[in-house]
Amino acid sequence: MKLLNAVLLSLVAGLSTGLGGMLVALFPKLDMRLYDTLIGFAAGVMTAVATFGLIHEALGLGSVALALLGVAAGAALLFGLDRLLPHEHEALGFQCVNPIAYRRGVLLFSALSLHNLPEGLSVGTAYIAQPRLGLLLALALALHNIPEGVAVAGPFRACGMPRWRYIAWTFGSGLAEPIAALLGAAFVSLFKPVLPFSLAFAGGAMLYVVSDELIPESHSHGFEHEATFGFVLGFMLLMGLSQVV
Repeated sequence: MKLLNAVLLSLVAGLSTGLGGMLVALFPKLDMRLYDTLIGFAAGVMTAVATFGLIHEALGLGSVALALLGVAAGAALLFGLDRLLPHEHEALGFQCVNPIAYRRGVLLFSALSLHNLPEGLSVGTAYIAQPRLGLLLALALALHNIPEGVAVAGPFRACGMPRWRYIAWTFGSGLAEPIAALLGAAFVSLFKPVLPFSLAFAGGAMLYVVSDELIPESHSHGFEHEATFGFVLGFMLLMGLSQVV
């Protein structure tokens, strides 16, 4: 029963990214001022998750050297993916009016899927050890996954992707979480040793995307102040949520 509950909690947390995609779809026209504010907000959320959440937790569970190695490896993987992704996309099934935005969406999807893996592991292992802690952790993750869904859906919408498809992408990015929760809950003793590295790895991937994609994008349309306000607000929100668990 504990195993099933852990997976269900992580499923709810993971699929909440889809709510962010649905929020983007609700706006009939994506005003650039609002878009930059939302992207800045998502960047603030992801920075706080990476620092106060993933990397901080990695330092608490393992050595500084292991955390540093994880951050470097996560950033290096996203850098490699960034270099490999083509800058032009011809066979997408829809007319892509902004290939750079599509590439940005794929990078964000990849980073968030990576970070959902250690999140799922942490929910699974925490729930088996202490159900109340697992519940609080899953709720906090569900809240911060919503703006991350906005971050994925925004660039995909900007490139001309159909609404149903970018919503599906945002829901899909959260599916790694319940799978990892199942593994973590079933094999607590096996996955505990790798959890510090995986947390730091995801944190490094997220920091790369925030610095390389989100902040430059949110400051490229003349609404830098709105983007910065969104960043600070998102960072403060997750800083507060980090104290809940």
